[in-house]
Amino acid sequence: MWGQMSSLSGCQRHSCPASLVTLQARPQTATASRCRAQPLVVRAAAATAPSDQKIRIKLKAYQPHLLQESVGLITEAARSTGAHAGGPVYLPTRRRIYCVLRSPHVNKDSREHFEKRTHSRLLDIKNLTAQTIDELMQLDLPAGVDVEVKL
Repeated sequence: MWGQMSSLSGCQRHSCPASLVTLQARPQTATASRCRAQPLVVRAAAATAPSDQKIRIKLKAYQPHLLQESVGLITEAARSTGAHAGGPVYLPTRRRIYCVLRSPHVNKDSREHFEKRTHSRLLDIKNLTAQTIDELMQLDLPAGVDVEVKL
């Protein structure tokens, strides 16, 4: 069906429905020029735009009270130097469940389930200074907290 109508539309490359609708209202030369691919023009952003630097910190721990303590230490260190600390954002808790047989040889129906929960938080620190980075480097976070820092 489209192959038969494409000869009417004047578009030799492909049969697009837009050219079929415009065929009745416009002459054939205007339709053929609309169907051609237009080059994509990308303009660079202005160099005068302010560069907003921020640090994104992702914290993970098995125990949520250690995680809350770490978040408090980081936000206090950031705010004491004049930086703005956004968050903490509570990310979903990841539950990992392990199913283990109670007996190695018999009683296949008797099993134990173990669960490991990984709690995570996300912090954004904006308006950085050199003093802020120094304060964050000198922090002593509790053991058992995994820290990922992205600039």
